[in-house]
Amino acid sequence: MSKSISMFCLAALTALMLGGCSESPVPATNTSTPAVVASTASNHLSMYIDGIEWTADHGLFGAFHPPGYERALLIAGARGAKDRNEQTMNINLFGINGPGHYVIRNGNPAGSVAQLTNYSPERFISGSMMGYDLIVEVSVAQANPAHLEATFSGSLTGNDDVIMQISDGRFSYRE
Repeated sequence: MSKSISMFCLAALTALMLGGCSESPVPATNTSTPAVVASTASNHLSMYIDGIEWTADHGLFGAFHPPGYERALLIAGARGAKDRNEQTMNINLFGINGPGHYVIRNGNPAGSVAQLTNYSPERFISGSMMGYDLIVEVSVAQANPAHLEATFSGSLTGNDDVIMQISDGRFSYRE
């Protein structure tokens, strides 16, 4: 297993374990038909954080119903040097059957979570147990071979209590 995938698995498991620590559960909901996302030839994860573009430059990973996780969709990517300052982003949706409109917030009973690490030295974790409120539109969710496309927006709360606005998030992944 590559180091990037190992790091993702650790972050995903940590986020899953810590994501259930909130007091007021809010379920993930699938409420409408998903928006169409244009297919791209290469794997891609990007978003705007408070209006500033953030694009993953390595460690891109996506999975739908990966071994050991039924009804799950995993999104991950990293940016920067592969050292202690590496920024990683992951969104893990649990309890989903396929494409749709998903709202995930702190304490959702399915355990879905979003997390960004090392955005700055002062803001080393955002989302996860700090707080998150995202809308994820999944337009393609195929397991073997993996083909995923999604958009997302919302907010992540940092360990410094700053709420970061996430807009125009885009993910495309093909094995």
